[in-house]
This record gives sequence, C-alpha cells and structure tokens, in this order.
Amino acid sequence: MVRTGVATTDPDEPNVPLSQQHPARLELVGDTPDPTETPSEPIDDHFPRLGDTSFLTGAARHRLAAYIHTQLAELEELP
Repeated sequence: MVRTGVATTDPDEPNVPLSQQHPARLELVGDTPDPTETPSEPIDDHFPRLGDTSFLTGAARHRLAAYIHTQLAELEELP
C-alpha cells in the first residue's frame, strides 16, 4: 500500500488541550540501594524462567523451535 499524503494528526491522540504544562514533578531520592544486596521482595516462582517452555502449547513450542532453527541456519550462512 502506498500513501500519497501525510496524516495531519495522530488518530490515537485526542486533540484536547491540557490544563497544565507538566503535572508530574521529579524528585531526587536520598538513599540508593546497594547493587550487591539481595532484593527484599520475594522471587515469583510462577514467572517462567529463561529456557522454560513448559507453559507453551505444543504448537507454540514447535513454532519456537522452527524459528530458532531458521535463525541458526542464517547464522551459518554468514561469512
């Protein structure tokens, strides 16, 4: 599809004037967390881990395997 004109406005954004320029204010935080310290919030065991495909359907696992296979084939063709 070829567009011959440019849209004058973004249809996803309403054309409503804002009551104030910027309502949110940014503040500096006094204490920064230690990056070596373990996080205080518990780790969610229901969140899928890297490489865990047990939550995928069989068809989704097959599509993922096919995608990985084609990506590896393209890498092998590189000089």
